[in-house]
Amino acid sequence: MIDGIFGSEIYQVLEKSLNAASLQHQLISNNIANVDTPGYKKSEVVFQSKLDEVLGAKDKDYLPLMVTNKNHIPAVPNLTIDDINPEIVTNTETSLRTDENNVDIDSEMSKMADNTSYYASLAHLVSLKLGMLQSVVTDGRK
Repeated sequence: MIDGIFGSEIYQVLEKSLNAASLQHQLISNNIANVDTPGYKKSEVVFQSKLDEVLGAKDKDYLPLMVTNKNHIPAVPNLTIDDINPEIVTNTETSLRTDENNVDIDSEMSKMADNTSYYASLAHLVSLKLGMLQSVVTDGRK
């Protein structure tokens, strides 16, 4: 039963988003630490666009084509929350300085602030969801 509650889509989205935000924080910290390292190339997490794609596909007003044979290719990829994972991407195409380093400290500090707010918001949502679950279990009594 507990797996059914915490296995729901909202908890899966929150868990994956928290993990991606945590990974993003680690990468931003690493980028900031290497701001003066010659040849260092910054990295970032690609996750939000994948999540938007999966969640947005559920809002479409079309019916998926039926696949009657395992060799058929589905017209619309049937992605689920389990199918998406954060991906680390290293930007090797740009260089800001002559030493081939491409880390912009101002940009990274801004990303760090945004990511910190995002993570705090997600953690607050988890807290609210667990508070509602606690209220149900205790029948509204503390």
